[in-house]
Amino acid sequence: MISRRRLLASGLAVPAACVGCDQARPSGSATRPGGAPVATFVSTPDLFNGDVGDLTTLPTWDGGPNSINESWELAIDKCLGALASHDPQAVLVAGDLVEGRWNLDTTDRRLFGEVSQGTDADSLRRCREAITAAGGVYYGHYREMFRSRGLRLLPAVGDHELMDDRSGPLNDRWSPGGRILAGQHEGEPDNRYYLVPHAKAVWADHFTKTRGGHPRFGMRPTRSAAESTAYAVDIGPKLRVITVDVFTRTPGGVRLGVFGKQLEWVRRTVRAAKRQGRVVVVQGHIPLIAPYRTLATGNLHAPEGRNSPLYRALVDEGADFYFSGEVHDTTVIRPHARGPVQISHGSIFRYAFNFLVGQVFADGTTELDYYEMSVTKASHARTLWSTDEAKWQRTELEYGDPIHRGRLLYRSGKVLQRTEKLGHYDPAEDDWKYEGNLHPELV
Repeated sequence: MISRRRLLASGLAVPAACVGCDQARPSGSATRPGGAPVATFVSTPDLFNGDVGDLTTLPTWDGGPNSINESWELAIDKCLGALASHDPQAVLVAGDLVEGRWNLDTTDRRLFGEVSQGTDADSLRRCREAITAAGGVYYGHYREMFRSRGLRLLPAVGDHELMDDRSGPLNDRWSPGGRILAGQHEGEPDNRYYLVPHAKAVWADHFTKTRGGHPRFGMRPTRSAAESTAYAVDIGPKLRVITVDVFTRTPGGVRLGVFGKQLEWVRRTVRAAKRQGRVVVVQGHIPLIAPYRTLATGNLHAPEGRNSPLYRALVDEGADFYFSGEVHDTTVIRPHARGPVQISHGSIFRYAFNFLVGQVFADGTTELDYYEMSVTKASHARTLWSTDEAKWQRTELEYGDPIHRGRLLYRSGKVLQRTEKLGHYDPAEDDWKYEGNLHPELV
């Protein structure tokens, strides 16, 4: 039997069968509703999962390696141009905008100031100053990339916004007693836990607050720890997008998931939207349920799976979709008809780029089209700088054109159509995964 991927590569026709649908596509009738959509959005988590910005703007610039060059500017322009071509009213990015290891300086350039892994007051102060300075460069550049193209950005906090996770049990990736596990500083203190609140505050200063420090979003979980990192937005008369913060700092570490006052707010906000007849998309950085495809990931996910408080809340209140990033490949799963459709997607920019285009129509029908863009040229050399030398980016990067890789049609709580990579996922026989199918590196 010839696989679907091989059929696509050969140029032969691929049957447009309804794969893994909750309900078959009506025979002889169009499933796409008439009229123009009332809301159009794009979702592309984990863009860029790397530090991209112009270091020459810093007063400490030393003439060394930069974090942007012409090759990357052209690649970014092509990919963001592909998003803009769909004229979206918003672009969702469910975390990992940056590399974010800003409490490190493995090449000792001190562009953002001197840092150390100490947990004493002076070390933490210097790290906070470095995080603020790095955020000014990288978050500032990120916002401008979207603003200059007329794209409204709706981001979420990912683990890279919190200096990246390290190995260990899921709820112990940031620990008050953490130690560096590898490298020349192995065994030394790991101070990321103590810097999480400041890292979130710097992210919020750039994305959820005005220059005067006022909230940009009216719908948010006030008087909660996530007041500046979770928010909701209505796009047109039929769509509500809810962004959650899935990194809950506790006295013992950082717990993955949504709890307490933020969870109560999510329930109320979903419930109110459904009463208004809106489609509800919730975005958070980590997948809630498995299985899903992965590529080069620490595989953060909700430890409780289907029993996680957030997943149970979304089922109870009738949320339609949950979008996540983190895993750097794309999978659609829905364990049962009452739960939200989970779409884990996005990719590391130095390897690949993908995005969903969502259109919501007046009757609530939602059409999702999935596109992949492949790297056609990439250098083995990595000279684009970041604070951790192990995470430097490829010097040269070139992208091909977007290719449509799947469609999902949803109406009134039912999936009417799923095709290609948005179809049924079988880990034992998977023609669509990135791993093993990415374009080979070219020097």
